[in-house]
Amino acid sequence: MKVKLNKRQLAIGVAVVAVVLVGLVISRSAQEAGPGRLDDAADRACTTFAEGFDDAATRTARLSLADEVNKWSTGSENERIADRAVAMGRSANESDAEWKSGATALTQACRDAGWDASPR
Repeated sequence: MKVKLNKRQLAIGVAVVAVVLVGLVISRSAQEAGPGRLDDAADRACTTFAEGFDDAATRTARLSLADEVNKWSTGSENERIADRAVAMGRSANESDAEWKSGATALTQACRDAGWDASPR
């Protein structure tokens, strides 16, 4: 069976596909927040995490550090850093690989927002 499309049907089909693709792009961009602004609370969360990371070798130490970092990040308007801090906190009681992955994601969110890891 052969299907013949006229120019009008083809144009409508292309328009529908274009609308769907635009909708997908908008949906994905809305899901991933940009780096956001590095406000004081976000800066303090990032700095607290960086200063405590090397000493957080046990699950207890990780959880303690996560609590302190989340105390700062919840006061921030930077959603990306706050979200990554919560995820890092969840990974604090998990495997070393999960902890390092959460730490890397938080550190990257901090850097993307303009945080400077230089000693203060």
